[in-house]
Amino acid sequence: MSIKNIVRLKEQETAVGVIRHYPLVYAFRMLFALVLVSAPFFFMIPLFSLRPFDLPAGAVIFGLSILVGLYLAARVFMVWYWNAFILTNFRVIDVDQRGLFDRTVSEAMYDRIQDVSYHVKGVWGTMLHYGTVVIQTAGATTNLELFFVHDPKEIHHVITELMSAYRASIAGERSQKVTELLDAAANLSDAEARAFLTGLKTAITDKPAEPHVDDQDVERLMMEEPPAAKH
Repeated sequence: MSIKNIVRLKEQETAVGVIRHYPLVYAFRMLFALVLVSAPFFFMIPLFSLRPFDLPAGAVIFGLSILVGLYLAARVFMVWYWNAFILTNFRVIDVDQRGLFDRTVSEAMYDRIQDVSYHVKGVWGTMLHYGTVVIQTAGATTNLELFFVHDPKEIHHVITELMSAYRASIAGERSQKVTELLDAAANLSDAEARAFLTGLKTAITDKPAEPHVDDQDVERLMMEEPPAAKH
């Protein structure tokens, strides 16, 4: 699958894998399409000799059977190929292909995913080891589902591991930013520190529905900074 044809990757985002439907699920439909394509050749002579009212009915049946078979085969292949989860290091992209010209693309960032589950149903699903993977997201975002996934247990494990890695990287970036902010604050002069306090108070008090913070509260908080932060 060419990911560029579906979605544009973000900066520093890389594709990890593509999860598609289990091909065996489409075996009967693909077999039926192949029968429609190949059967007319076995009956070519009687079909072409079929000319009621001097009309080439057999030739029409021959051509229609091949065209319908090719159409069904192309449709089955497109639905299998484009119905997929695209896993990246930032998010899960759900491509839902319902026909040749009907496609919906959804996504969920790993920090917005609340739960990942899977279930296996039926005799065929149990015997062939395929099932459904469901990703529940926060808010009003539609949940992401991919049916007929081979080995859904392993897919569940891969997605949860990617979630953990992404959230750990986000936490590390925030911790780094806090450290850099504290290092910068430690080097401020008295005048710069007062300006910083004034800006901090303004930013806090300008937010609606937030408790009021006066100068004494802010100065008391700053006085509680460790001695290493003062020069």
